[in-house]
Amino acid sequence: MKKLILLTTLFLALACSKEDEPGEPFLDKYNGTSWTEEDSGEILTLSNGTYFRNTYFGEPSFLRGCIQYKEGTNLMYGAEVIINFIKNEPNEFFYEIIFNGEELATTKIIPQGENLLMTSTSEGATETTILISSDKSYYDYCN
Repeated sequence: MKKLILLTTLFLALACSKEDEPGEPFLDKYNGTSWTEEDSGEILTLSNGTYFRNTYFGEPSFLRGCIQYKEGTNLMYGAEVIINFIKNEPNEFFYEIIFNGEELATTKIIPQGENLLMTSTSEGATETTILISSDKSYYDYCN
């Protein structure tokens, strides 16, 4: 009986320690992958390098061109903004954008099957976008 209890305890300890192990951070897990919204000219390529979000805006987007986001201070459209990572966990990437010392927006990206679900909140309004894998990359158009 003691052996059975010991074996069960050992099995549970191993099972729990496996669950407690941290997984690969989101940006490492999705490094180099590209995503798009259906019928959108926007290509989003994620990276665990200096620029974590690399976005190409093509037709039919009203924005045109390339923009890269990095953690820390960024110059966007002539304005200085700060991006802070809140979470970079295996199944959740969450960051905030600060402008003039106040939170301008937050973005959360989580896996949803083969897709990514991106939820952005700005000025109390929330927009959710399903990102599908793309064989095109930011680097096909930019740099």
